[in-house]
Amino acid sequence: MKLREKYTDEELKKGVKNPFFHHFGRIVEIAVLHEDYAVFEEVAKINGETPESVMKRCLQIAAKDLKEQK
Repeated sequence: MKLREKYTDEELKKGVKNPFFHHFGRIVEIAVLHEDYAVFEEVAKINGETPESVMKRCLQIAAKDLKEQK
């Protein structure tokens, strides 16, 4: 079975939600300055993704760096 690279919103809505999401992750809301968000938007446009996914990746990289500094 070959996986497609792109799915429609309707197809994704039909999917099964991850029952372990809250066990392995946490939803967090933060305020971001407009100027900072604009930077993430620019990078997201270059990579064809959302600003939120760029922010998430940056946070994961920072967390990994912090773990290594212990």
